[in-house]
Amino acid sequence: MPRNPHLASGLAAAAVQIRCAAHAHKDISRTIVIACTVQLTMGDALSDYMHAISRIPLLTASEEVHLATIIQQWQTHPDPPATLQRRGRRALDRMVEGNLRLVVSICKRYQSMAAQSQIEMLDLIQAGSLGLIRAVQGFDPRRGYKFSTYGYWWIRQSVSRHIKERGQAIRVPPEINLLARRAQEQRALDSRPRSLERTAVQLGLTVQRLEEVLRIHHISHMVSLDQVYANSYDGDQTLLDLIRGDDGPVAEETYDWLHRHLRELKPEERRVLELRFNGEQEYSFSQVAALLGLKKSQAQWLEKHALRKLYKRLQTG
Repeated sequence: MPRNPHLASGLAAAAVQIRCAAHAHKDISRTIVIACTVQLTMGDALSDYMHAISRIPLLTASEEVHLATIIQQWQTHPDPPATLQRRGRRALDRMVEGNLRLVVSICKRYQSMAAQSQIEMLDLIQAGSLGLIRAVQGFDPRRGYKFSTYGYWWIRQSVSRHIKERGQAIRVPPEINLLARRAQEQRALDSRPRSLERTAVQLGLTVQRLEEVLRIHHISHMVSLDQVYANSYDGDQTLLDLIRGDDGPVAEETYDWLHRHLRELKPEERRVLELRFNGEQEYSFSQVAALLGLKKSQAQWLEKHALRKLYKRLQTG
């Protein structure tokens, strides 16, 4: 097989471009601290939690008003007696328990964002539950709207803030993030780059303060080397796996180690890889199929099968 440096470097630099579903279950041993006293002791804590809250009866409109009235009496009383304190705590617990499903429904909308920041769903639900508690404490039934309308904003704010804080390696005050976002929006309004001086004047800041805000906002967006960027056959691949060690291949070498493994593939598999990863002209699956007299699905299967075999051989050395 003639050596093709473009083929070898393309396969090596792309880390053989393998994508497969990795169903690695992470054991969760934390307990969600919320007003609902649910013990999560089984293996699949999320399923246990969902099953537990599904058995809690929902509140009717009249029950919401009744419970919220008791809570408001307790919260606004200058010196609540012991009886009112007990009634208020029971009403708050019941109000929170009856709206836990609302928290879950809101958290599901942020599930993909949480996954990108490596936040567990239970952690997201816990953050939303804290927002729910604050909403219950501040809800005034005399205004005439339903609690779900009022509580939605508090839950969503708590969840989104949790994602932003956990997604940053350095925790930055929300005010800094807000100023940085406003500055970026102002500078994006003009077709040409807007000066810091003009942006600072429009935001009512000094140039030094704006520079500090933008610098803090920039350095807070760090990327962890343990961040998962792909799923592979032997588990999650992290950015640390892309860093070449002292014994790794250098850019100037001829990739003899890779050519040795390529020669062990079947001829049709090698031919597909040559056409697909040729640095001079890379062919699409349709073009590869036409050149080799195959169906497009067959060409896709050959590449996937060849990459899988090649990846395993490269991993075992």
